[in-house]
Amino acid sequence: MKQILDGITVVEVSNGPLAGLVGMVLADFGAQVVWFEYGESEREYRVWQRGKLRINVSLGPAQGSTCADADNIRRHILASADVFLTDLSETTLLRLGLNAASLTAVRPDLIQGQVSGFGENNKFSHLAADGERFAAEESLVAAAIGRMMVFEGVAERPGPVYPALKVGTHGASQAMLAGILAQLFNREHSNHGQLLRSNMLRALTAYDLVGLGASQMDPSPVPYIEPDKILPMLNYQPVQCADGLWLQLGNLLPHLQANFLRAIGLDDLLREAELATQPLSEAITEDFRQRICLQMQTRCRQEWMDIFLADGGVVAHPYQSTQEALEDADILTNGHSDVSHGFSQLGLLGDFTATPGQVPGGPVPIQMSSLQLKELFKEQQEQDLGVRTATKATLPLAGVTVVEAAAIIASPFGASMLADLGARVIKLEPIDGDPFRVMAFGLGAARCNTDKESIALNLKSQSGQEIAQSLVANADLFIHNYRPGVPERLGLDYASLSVHNPKLVYMSVNGYGPKGPGALRPSTHPIPGAALGGVLYQFGQLPTTIQDYPQVFDISRRLFRANEVNPDPNTSFVVASAGAMGLLAARRLGVGQIIYLDMFGANAYANFDDFMQLSAANKKGSSNRIALDADYLGKGPYNQLYACKEGWLFVNLVTAIEQEQFHSVVGDFTDLVNFCAGEWQQKLLPMGLGCIQADGPTPGDRMQTEYFSDSELVVNFIHPLHGEGLRHGAMSQWPNLQRTLGGPCEVGDSTDALMDELGFSAPEIDQLRADGAIR
Repeated sequence: MKQILDGITVVEVSNGPLAGLVGMVLADFGAQVVWFEYGESEREYRVWQRGKLRINVSLGPAQGSTCADADNIRRHILASADVFLTDLSETTLLRLGLNAASLTAVRPDLIQGQVSGFGENNKFSHLAADGERFAAEESLVAAAIGRMMVFEGVAERPGPVYPALKVGTHGASQAMLAGILAQLFNREHSNHGQLLRSNMLRALTAYDLVGLGASQMDPSPVPYIEPDKILPMLNYQPVQCADGLWLQLGNLLPHLQANFLRAIGLDDLLREAELATQPLSEAITEDFRQRICLQMQTRCRQEWMDIFLADGGVVAHPYQSTQEALEDADILTNGHSDVSHGFSQLGLLGDFTATPGQVPGGPVPIQMSSLQLKELFKEQQEQDLGVRTATKATLPLAGVTVVEAAAIIASPFGASMLADLGARVIKLEPIDGDPFRVMAFGLGAARCNTDKESIALNLKSQSGQEIAQSLVANADLFIHNYRPGVPERLGLDYASLSVHNPKLVYMSVNGYGPKGPGALRPSTHPIPGAALGGVLYQFGQLPTTIQDYPQVFDISRRLFRANEVNPDPNTSFVVASAGAMGLLAARRLGVGQIIYLDMFGANAYANFDDFMQLSAANKKGSSNRIALDADYLGKGPYNQLYACKEGWLFVNLVTAIEQEQFHSVVGDFTDLVNFCAGEWQQKLLPMGLGCIQADGPTPGDRMQTEYFSDSELVVNFIHPLHGEGLRHGAMSQWPNLQRTLGGPCEVGDSTDALMDELGFSAPEIDQLRADGAIR
């Protein structure tokens, strides 16, 4: 069977997972990836190395501007590449003759992807890969953007906390992947290449769902709470069971919480008059929390899970490590833990039912002299290229229509990322709107629904279903997060829709995946955080001796902080990249298909650094991760937070030379208390040393500071109701294009326009509104 990327050649110049994960997915779906690896080689197999032809090269500053390896790479790019992917800085690329302008002058059809830690336009940009030094460590980026303050409260001390899970690496690589795939889609018709950039700095802003919006409101609707006083909402309470093992609850919506209370024998809480009063008083909330926690200690964890599985409508999952997740039944059954090469490792991006990928073997070492060049530039091809690139370049998904029937964060946010790539996104939502609109003061919903058109439909009515079906009939991509069985009841299943739209890309996104024991179960954001190992990596080992309630209370508080809002944005990035992959398959191969994605699989990608057995011979359950210290400061003296005279300095020094330079200025680590963290940053950062003040504002405020004024982390927009404001920037940059990013849609703000587009008259629209079919 032909794969989506058959015939595509990728030249990757990188070291590590930031670009490596992008090349891995491209290889998984059929591209030939020629990987020029610079710097010291990591000999032990890592998942991001798979499927590539591997050539070791020397590109460091000592090579100067006359670098034989760079000249050979350039030859190969110009003669054979469809995509040039790298984590090198623009300064280094210019030195090596691999800069965008130089390559575009010869190959205007070349797609060029540059992925980095900080990007090119801020005071931290010089902490970049130079052919010898690697891209900035994610922890440095997290310190700069204020993310370390997001986890304050996990440690039993004030101040920033080292963020363990590499979500910035995951997000930046997926944003780059989505952009490359989208441009390949565009190039099928235009033959335009484009330069695009992504970076961890931008990716980490995806995890700020309310901060930027709240910062623009006076007074802010989000009250300040001391980090050690922030408690889990009752619906998301972590609990300990009778055998000492822990469960994460995730019953966000009222009917799910009711299912849970009935299942554990506390249905009396549903009958109490106080429960009808929302929001609950603090005293009532804490009484209910204690009763829930104590009730959960009356049965062992597996007993509870058996009850919840039998119920089918309760959201809960055991806490487990990433190594344990490799053998989770839903992970295995849905192919997220691939065993085709004799050991467990990260599976494919998603289940593309008509054009599946295939997990390839490990990297194949080759010599530079053995490279085969395609010799693309024959005379006729050059003439054809000149004609086809005469048209104006556009955002890669311009002209694509996406219809989204999804709620809360994961799928809607993923659809908004496709809008940022130029797609038209139509949001189908209930008459009363996506339920997320009434949560978190509506700020999170605004974050997830930028650049969309909303139509509010009653999909329980025949008229509402027919309108939805008509919209999808003209769409390229349909995204939903309904539970199995619901699309069939609404007439929005693939079999029904594809009759009228055979090339439709149909994406189903749920919690556990369609094939395992959890296929019919609901899921919400803290569940994959607990199930895939991210929370235990951040928090550390949970106690297995029975805790009394005050101890359970404190541990659950800290666990809640450790889980943060990671899993939903982690999924959103994969929704965007898989959507672009599906569109490319439809254009290249002429096929529509169902794509199955789920939060477990997407969050396996966010746990990429440990989602494999190190080797078939290794002891089962061994981890590749370095644990955080007991105080959550870091992973060793040169990758650690330090308290200063005022504030906290994060130090990340990889090489012996960097460490020597640091001590020549600072002295011993204990001498850091002699100056403020900001003063140390002013001294050490210009030297190219990874030393950044980590305390202070959280990301919503930090991204608005002068440090990032030219980084487009925030952009101005005009809201039709509220006027001028700031929104987050897109997850990728297209330096050679101008684009205007819009604000969020309101419920039903495009209902009339879309109905008119479908051919309905004004009287017909009025009647449908009177009948309750539309809003």
